Amino acid sequence: MIEASLPLDQQLARLPDQPGVYKFYDAKGVLLYVGKAKSLRNRVRSYFLKAATLEPHKAQMVTEIADIQYLLAETPTQALHFEADLVRSERPRYNVKLRDDKHYPYIRINVHEPWPKTMVGRRMQRDGARYFGPFTDATSVRQTLDTINRLFPHILCNRVITGEDERACLYYHIKRCPAPCIGAINNADYRQIVDQMVAFLDGKSDNVLADMRHEMEQAADALEFERAADLRDRIRAAERVITQQEIVYSSIDDEDVIGLYHEGPYSAVQVFLVRGGRLIGREHFVLEGHGDDTEAEIVWSFVVQYYSQSSDIPDEVVLPVAVDDAESIRVWLTDRRVEADARRRRRVRVTAPRAGEKRKLVELATGNAREVLERLRQQWLADEARTTGAVVELQEILDLPQLPNRVECYDVSHVQGTNQVASMVVFENGQPKRSAYRRFKIKHELGNNDVLSVQEVIGRRFRRALTGQLRRVGEVGSWEGDATAVADGEASLTDGEASLTDGAAEPDREPEGGWAEMPDLVIIDGGRAQLNGALEVLDTMEITELPVVGLAKENEELFVRDRTTGRALADPVLLPRASQAMYLVQRIRDEAHRFAITYHRAVRGRSGLRSALDEVEGIGPKRKRELLRRFGSVRGIRAASLEELAAVPGMTLKQAKVLKSSL
Repeated sequence: MIEASLPLDQQLARLPDQPGVYKFYDAKGVLLYVGKAKSLRNRVRSYFLKAATLEPHKAQMVTEIADIQYLLAETPTQALHFEADLVRSERPRYNVKLRDDKHYPYIRINVHEPWPKTMVGRRMQRDGARYFGPFTDATSVRQTLDTINRLFPHILCNRVITGEDERACLYYHIKRCPAPCIGAINNADYRQIVDQMVAFLDGKSDNVLADMRHEMEQAADALEFERAADLRDRIRAAERVITQQEIVYSSIDDEDVIGLYHEGPYSAVQVFLVRGGRLIGREHFVLEGHGDDTEAEIVWSFVVQYYSQSSDIPDEVVLPVAVDDAESIRVWLTDRRVEADARRRRRVRVTAPRAGEKRKLVELATGNAREVLERLRQQWLADEARTTGAVVELQEILDLPQLPNRVECYDVSHVQGTNQVASMVVFENGQPKRSAYRRFKIKHELGNNDVLSVQEVIGRRFRRALTGQLRRVGEVGSWEGDATAVADGEASLTDGEASLTDGAAEPDREPEGGWAEMPDLVIIDGGRAQLNGALEVLDTMEITELPVVGLAKENEELFVRDRTTGRALADPVLLPRASQAMYLVQRIRDEAHRFAITYHRAVRGRSGLRSALDEVEGIGPKRKRELLRRFGSVRGIRAASLEELAAVPGMTLKQAKVLKSSL
């Protein structure tokens, strides 16, 4: 390694024209980046050329470099080996990284021991065992292990196998273990089960089924009917598993098909595991730290990191885009394959198809990667640091006077002006606070008028806020029981309660931080018209400093208040598409919409029944419930005879006649 004390220009002058791995450090000795090169001199110097066109994050990295170190390699492929090991072990700041890749679990089968068992491993080692994975999470491993154990019963306990134990454990009695502990199976037969299990995990299901059918026939010929029946059941279970695996195409080769989707600072990769033309599994991974790297650079980084720890190198790796120096990748993958299994010396192919069946499969994997990233974005918002960043970003973009720690969002739901309801959802510090959710029945009867509905809801909510602040006395959180202060009709039910009543909350139970808690930001689900309507109502209550925005659905536009006129500006604010602030606003809006729709459906369903049954004299809630339970619907009640109606618990023949005549 070269001395760190030399100035950068001297370090650059000393770089050899040979393949190797280079490492960039900052002034504090922190590793910034690891890369490999066919020529260290040419590659490293290219970062410092005035004419160099670097991505923004790489340009920033160059300004931080204070020291360059390198390690010579005999070939570019050997340099690739070094790079993969260093990136995985040291995780430099500017390298593309698999998120938490060191934690991905494997299935480990200790085939080198006399009585092999399966277990979960967190790191693949050269210890003679067979490893399968990596899997995305521990749940995937447990599900796979459960399926494998049902198909291929094997040892699950920690007993020392002597064959002389007096009794077998519970696993033997539920047919999950062949019980070598009591000598119920010899080592040769047990080894055969393990070999079949390994082959099945390798994707060689057809060979495994053929062997099991042959065993079943032999057992039947030997009049071992119980063993033959057990094999038959295992074969059927295996066939059910195999039929769930999608047939991709007629190729007999083992292939990994990689799809990539990237947006903002993250990328998602979907890997389809195709064995013998059948899709036997799929795994997804997330990459970060790639900045403005091209797709080819991101794919290269993923392939190096994934296959440096993968236990199964296929015959072909199908990429979404062609990568530079694919020959080095191909040679490196072939070497890795031989390391994992010395019997598999067939050369690995690396392709990037532009058309045909394989291209369609790449596009399918890419679509799955996009879905993965969308799903994970919601999960990431649950991370406190990430949501805090979104709140800060939202404050900066909207120029709010303080952090929007408490955000309230309102949405109106109806069908052509009927059964109008509205929702209020609350997010605190980027997280939903469901105990503070509220829902409203719209009381005006002027039909489909969203502006008027918004005005009614905002007026009712903030009148209660002002009233609640006046009623709060003594210690914070204590309330006076003034029933006259309760506004008319707002529901204080939390999300998920079964009751559909829309009555007022009892004032002496008003919680601290309830109606009197003022938000830092109000979002109205709607455009300029809805926002202006809300601002008019707030102005009448002299609430003029509260930040209120309208969120238009089509282009995710935020309309804000003009501080001069007090009304909505004509030009909306556009949040960056891949920003955390955008994800947070979308999540809040979607939650308000979901809560409103759920309540609207309940109210609509209740009002639908009211028109038919609730108007019938003598039919109360209990009788209505029993009638619907017996006949399923109002149509079923109409079709029932008087005797059938009278037989319903709580009904009489007289009441059945009244019901029949009313319907």
